[in-house]
Amino acid sequence: METVYDLLEDLPASATLRAPPASLPAREIRSTAYKTGNYLRSRGVHRGSDVGVADEPDPKAVFAFLGAALLAASVTFDPPRDFDGRAVVVPTPSLDAYDLGPGGQRVGYGARPNDPADGHFEGDVWSENPAFPPVSFDGDAAALDDGTTQAALLDRARDVATDLDTADVVAVRAPFARVATLVGALGALHAGATVLLPGEEDGNAETGDVALASIDGDAPETRVLDV
Repeated sequence: METVYDLLEDLPASATLRAPPASLPAREIRSTAYKTGNYLRSRGVHRGSDVGVADEPDPKAVFAFLGAALLAASVTFDPPRDFDGRAVVVPTPSLDAYDLGPGGQRVGYGARPNDPADGHFEGDVWSENPAFPPVSFDGDAAALDDGTTQAALLDRARDVATDLDTADVVAVRAPFARVATLVGALGALHAGATVLLPGEEDGNAETGDVALASIDGDAPETRVLDV
């Protein structure tokens, strides 16, 4: 397993992405990631591109990362407002804050953007092809803006997976910009566990068995995953 494509192809049937009240099984995780990759490609994202993604516990942020990785594009979580990248995927109310320069593509999720030049994640991704061709690159492709490769992320994710089983619910309670959080989420999927995105508007009422949290962060789970 060197690339995110490999991870998705071999995703255990028990793997789940949960963002209450929605719960996506493995086949929907895979097909939505493929759709996102196809959509980002249509917006001009390609190998070597950088994609800015909102650092939120939201499925759209997860799929933006997965879709960009399928194209060998790197991701910058919580991008700066003057982001020098090919695209940003952020909540629609934030779109106007980003100035990407010539050729930059803005994609909003949630409400449909007022500017027809901006993409609408939910409206556009869901209509894409749910199939994706095998990738032609290896694990040396950069996954993050700091140069961290897909292989490096997945090597660590494999180690995380050894401490999890299919019954575990892993709650994301730290930013994805913290590499350990992303590694933990990928490891949970590889283990066939459930990744729980509690969200920010529901008071984090739903809890898991294990937390992905910063060292000094509070979490209602009794166990914090050591990544």
